[in-house]
Order: sequence, then C-alpha cells, then structure tokens
Amino acid sequence: MKFNINKSLFKIETNDDFHTKKIKQNKLHDKVLRNFGIKEKYSISIVNKQSASSKIYFIKTKKNNYVMRESTSKNSKYLKNQCEAINRMKKSFFFKLKRGKTGFVYKFKNNFILYEKIKGTIFNGQVSYLNKIFNSIIDLHKDLEKKSIKNLRLKNKKYRTRQIKKRTILLTNKNYLKKICLKKIINKKTKKLIIENIDYFENCINSVVKFKNTEEKPQVVHADLNHSNFIISKKSIRFIDLENLGYGNFKVEFAFGIFKILRHAVFKNKYKLTYINNYSINLINKLIKKNIFINHYEIFHLCSLRILSNISLIIYSIFKGEKKYIYDFEKQILNLIELRYIFKLHEFKS
Repeated sequence: MKFNINKSLFKIETNDDFHTKKIKQNKLHDKVLRNFGIKEKYSISIVNKQSASSKIYFIKTKKNNYVMRESTSKNSKYLKNQCEAINRMKKSFFFKLKRGKTGFVYKFKNNFILYEKIKGTIFNGQVSYLNKIFNSIIDLHKDLEKKSIKNLRLKNKKYRTRQIKKRTILLTNKNYLKKICLKKIINKKTKKLIIENIDYFENCINSVVKFKNTEEKPQVVHADLNHSNFIISKKSIRFIDLENLGYGNFKVEFAFGIFKILRHAVFKNKYKLTYINNYSINLINKLIKKNIFINHYEIFHLCSLRILSNISLIIYSIFKGEKKYIYDFEKQILNLIELRYIFKLHEFKS
C-alpha cells in the first residue's frame, strides 16, 4: 500500500525558531541574580517559547552568559529535588547549576534557577547527529539509575489507560470534531485528515488499554525528549530541561523521544523520509538486540500511547475551560498520523 505525505503533515513544530526579546531589568531579577552571586551589570532577554508553566530568560554580563528559568510554585514542587538529581550526576549530561545563598532554587512567589549558557545549538534535523543523540539518551538514563538519584522524591508519571481511552475516543466523534473546528481549535484540513484516518485512530485508541505494564519498574526518566531539549556541540550533547524529570517508564519515554527526534528531521527535510524510514528500522533492530524493545510494533504502540496521553490532557483542559495547552492540540493530533510514516508501519486500517 503506497502512502503519499499529506500536505498538512510535518508542517507544525511548536518548539522551533525561538526568538528573544530584550526586556527591562526589575528589582526581582536583581534579587534573584544577587542570590546566585551575580552582582555585575547585566542585560536580560526573554525567550518566546510557549509554556504554561515556565519562562526562560537569557542573562548577559561582561564575563558570562546565563540562562534563568522561572516556574510557578504549583508546577515546580519537585524542582529542588530535580536540581539535586542532576547535581549528583558524574558526567556532564546536563547544564551546571549555580548554587546560591538559598541553594539551587531561589523562591519568591515563583521559583528560579540559574545556570551558565551551554555552547552549541539545538538539533536542526541534521541526520549525522542521530547516532550521537540516541547513544547519549541511553547513557543519560544509565546514570539516572544511580541509588543517590533514585532515593530522591520526584514526580511519578502514570498512564491511566482507561481514562486516556475515554477522552481520546472523542476524536472519532464527528460532532465533537465539528465543534472544535468551529471554535478554531483545529482547522478544516486537520478535521478532514482525522475523518480520512478514522479507523486508524480507533485502532490506536482501542490499543491503549492493553498497556497495563507501563507502571512496572519505574525509573528516573527525562520525560520530555525532543529536539529542543538538548544542545549539540562538537564534544558532547547536553540536556537542558529538567521540568519533567521524574519517575516513569523508560521504554515509553525513549520510544516517544525517538519518534520526536526523527519526526523533526523530516520536518526540517521532508525529502529525507525514506532515509528516516530505513534509519528507524536499523536503529530499532539495534535496540532490540540490546533488549530495550521487543519488536518494531512495540515502539509504535508505546509512541501512540504517549501521544494519546498528551491529547487526553489537552481535551481535559479544554473541558475545564483552560486555554494553556490548546496551542499544542493540532500538532499532537497530526503527530499520531505522522507516527505511521516515520516507522513505516502502514498495516493499520486507514
């Protein structure tokens, strides 16, 4: 069965082309920086990254460049332990946190952390980096298995499969699709694409309840492995996000990370889809030999579970009248369809 890429696919990337905007300094910024020992003159810019829970700033002094992250207390209750976890790592997988008078976290209404800006660039879809990226992800999680890290109190990510199925089955309801289309939550092209793939959506959603083992053997995981959360340099790959660091299922998070990274390579270079298909087959064969995955279908289903979990969260937030995750809804829906193209598993009904 031959599949041509629909024009709507591989078009949306919410974590791409970040711009910075210079802003005025204020007394709070001065307090935070003084806490971390930064007393010299500085300029400050804010990054335009869409996030419901945090803000990122670039701080520039005469000697150094820093990144300051601000997060709400509600969304960063584990921040102190997350900082402690990466501080206990031997290798330089993450940024090096600045320790201030109050430790790694400065709290004033919101929570703040500071670290020196890492030299390098985020992943731009260049396929020559892929092996290095995936090897680094495996090495990172081996280090996260240390006893000194596992003993920390961190968030625990669980996949409530029945709940996910109950919410996401709405995507197969034409009245619901009409409603969210009229509200401009999704566009007409996406609505049409869902209807064209309705059997595929049903199969993915019905398969969710089969995953009862996702809470077994939880370990500390990064839990947000995507192209914008690591910095690539000639010497190394460094991870830059700790917001979702916590206990979870490594296989689910790694599978989803593989999809997100390969998907970004196609987003940047659509003509490389055939290359990515072949690369994914070879990569998964190697991971099967290492006993990380059982077979190619497993990685597909684990990715499907993770995407549907994201969609479930957004549907729930819309029901509550919230708008904070709506920006990501359409992309997540399209991700579920793009999943088929990345791993070239088209046996599911269309």
